[in-house]
Amino acid sequence: MGNSACSCKCCRLLCSEEKDTVINKQMFISITEYACNSLSDQKLKVGDLLEVTEEGQHWVYAKRFTVKGAKKGFIEEQLYVPRDFLKPVGSLEAQSWYFENITKRTEAKRCLLRPENSEGAFLVWRSTENNCYYLSVKNGPYARHYRIRERESDKRFYLVNRKTFQTLPELVQSYSKDQDGLCARLNLPCVMLDKPSLPSLSYEEQWEIDRSSLTKVKKLGSGEFGEVWHGVWNNVIDVAIKEFRVISPDIQTEIKIMKELRHKHLLRLYAVCTVHEPFCIITELMRNGSLKKYLIIHKELRNIEFALMVDFAVQITEGMAYLESKNIVHRDLRADNILLTEMLSCKIADFGLAQYTLSQEKQLSSIKVPVKWMAPEIFAGKDYTKKCDVWSFGILLTEMITYGNDPYPDRDNVACVQAIQRGYRMPQPEDCPVTLYDIMLLCWHSDPDERPTFMELQERLTTLIPEPAVVLD
Repeated sequence: MGNSACSCKCCRLLCSEEKDTVINKQMFISITEYACNSLSDQKLKVGDLLEVTEEGQHWVYAKRFTVKGAKKGFIEEQLYVPRDFLKPVGSLEAQSWYFENITKRTEAKRCLLRPENSEGAFLVWRSTENNCYYLSVKNGPYARHYRIRERESDKRFYLVNRKTFQTLPELVQSYSKDQDGLCARLNLPCVMLDKPSLPSLSYEEQWEIDRSSLTKVKKLGSGEFGEVWHGVWNNVIDVAIKEFRVISPDIQTEIKIMKELRHKHLLRLYAVCTVHEPFCIITELMRNGSLKKYLIIHKELRNIEFALMVDFAVQITEGMAYLESKNIVHRDLRADNILLTEMLSCKIADFGLAQYTLSQEKQLSSIKVPVKWMAPEIFAGKDYTKKCDVWSFGILLTEMITYGNDPYPDRDNVACVQAIQRGYRMPQPEDCPVTLYDIMLLCWHSDPDERPTFMELQERLTTLIPEPAVVLD
């Protein structure tokens, strides 16, 4: 099970004590809990030691070692484990304070400022922008980011030149004992509420499952298509169940598209029930609900930081850029269809209207569509393209900055379409910076070819939230 952390470069990041404990066979450690279906009521626990014996694309077959009795002998158990749940023993990725999925300051800040973290909570991450490591620390209502520098002469790490370390764990250990100029002494590692997503419900990776394996717990919502439930699969794994009242070709398209999608900012499909009606789509469960709901909850106090709003927007552009690369258009991009994880990461959901850009378009009159989010060329009978999603994204930005207001609040659908066709654009929302409104206007260019790509939008949005790293004297 290859891992770049074990290359010569990253081996140097390990403590010398850790190197001595690694046995001849490469061992792995679990970084999250997992209710193993093959082990009945037993669970994989954080810190369990395993040896991988067989590898698959998303799952591995591993031998788990557990301590037996006072003599500290070992019991060996064979089990299937999601590949992303394991990291090599002694690797940087196995450290509880290293967040390999964080690549930006805004992401580190979002994690650190969770109420579960206390003063001095910290994490280490690597920036994709400059390929450097950073130490981020919670300090009151703020997150402070310290760039970890690497000395050219001897490749030692440091925050200040007078105090260098051979490894990153040594650096963390030192500042956990002595504040020495930091905003706070390093306390506990940042909580990691967002566990890696399961690749599928089980190692068999079968899309079709038996309906009897699902238990409905609580209704989360309903609409024209049917209902969404919080459910449990095999009395073990929490899931969301989307149950359809009416079967249509759109459902088959949604299932086909979701089977192909794997991205951290897209809702993960786990399984389907399509043998008997009502059809069901089973996905990962997003406990924080929709972005629309989150915005409305905060509307009265208006206490969402602008940086967090822009961070939401950046995450959405990342997921949409992935869809662009797959030649898929979403066709229903709005705040209601963005779901939030416990750590407030965005997941684009609801692919009921999604289509491949090369497929034949349906007549809009045959299905219910989000008119106020639609680009003007659609009203002229032209094909739906990726640039139509860009227009919708501009509308989504207005939802965010207005804390969940619907677009064009003073117009019904017909009046809205007529105004847009005449060149009308929504005015700059109250408290919306000019820089953000300029991005909206780019999304609403009458010529689709003049609208930016989602990758370009991501770059523009990122410049709106610069947060320089702290440099110690």
